Amino acid sequence: MNSWLFPWSGFFRSPLSGDVNQDYKPVTTWFSPQLEVNFAGDREIETEVVSGVASYGKQLGTLIDAVLELADGERGEALVKLKALAEQVEKIKQDHAAKLEQRVRADLEKLQKQDPAAFATLLKEFR
Repeated sequence: MNSWLFPWSGFFRSPLSGDVNQDYKPVTTWFSPQLEVNFAGDREIETEVVSGVASYGKQLGTLIDAVLELADGERGEALVKLKALAEQVEKIKQDHAAKLEQRVRADLEKLQKQDPAAFATLLKEFR
């Protein structure tokens, strides 16, 4: 370090020497089309279902197969797959509801400790 630059070191910054904010999520859609969907329900649940259970195409295919089976008066493999899909989606919904309840409970306990008056007011509003 040059001693003659020391008093002015706080005024000058070299490239990339300061705070750097960058989106760390890589862009993975360069070679595939981007599908933007406006979700009617909870975006987190929809994302988990599509990424972990079945894509939209698989969900639709399973539904079509089950409807065609029922239209033919049969109860076969497609209906079993549809029921399994519905059970998996319901489990994800229940897991998200339980996590939400845990977060809300923790936040309410924190509010009760930090500001008992605000906690009491909030409870009165929701009763």
